[in-house]
Amino acid sequence: MAIVKKDERIVSSRTSLLEMAAEELETLRCHKQPSKSLFPPACRRLLYTIPGNDRCVDCGESNPTWATVSYGALLCMNCSGRHRGLGVKISFVRSVGLDSWSHSEVLAMLEGGNRQLKGFFERHGLVDELKYRTKAAMFYRDNLVGHVKRVAELGKYEGREVTRQTSCRRSSIEIEKSVKVRRKKPNGVRRSKSVDEECCLMK
Repeated sequence: MAIVKKDERIVSSRTSLLEMAAEELETLRCHKQPSKSLFPPACRRLLYTIPGNDRCVDCGESNPTWATVSYGALLCMNCSGRHRGLGVKISFVRSVGLDSWSHSEVLAMLEGGNRQLKGFFERHGLVDELKYRTKAAMFYRDNLVGHVKRVAELGKYEGREVTRQTSCRRSSIEIEKSVKVRRKKPNGVRRSKSVDEECCLMK
């Protein structure tokens, strides 16, 4: 019984945090002047509950306070310097505690995550420092931007689980309507890849 009550408190606490973060995002979305502000406090707390975000995505140092917005991942100060060296087109770096953030940038961080990015690179066999310059990394960046845009269009933020379900359904419809990925059959005949065979980036 005590365990059940503890679990209920955890769920209730996370729900309350999500609701506060959603309100902060709405306030940030409605800002006209200035269009940016410091990373909202509830959003920041929510950010650090995302799996893997307690450590730098590149070196594993604990309590990272910098971010690569391009990948929605957290970095330590040393690794943030290396990312700055890659250029803003490859990795746009911000301080979680010191810099100003836009609505879409905060959403990118809440919809990204260190474990998600590391898993993506590992699935593609990319482990060295050159991974951020690859086509796979560009694919990840572009898909995160598209995903964040779709999430913003949904209205008030409801959390990662909800946005993934909705965004993936919309992506499948868009793929079905406008994108035909061709694949050769063994006999040489080309066919379209079905929507079921497409996988959503955000997991």
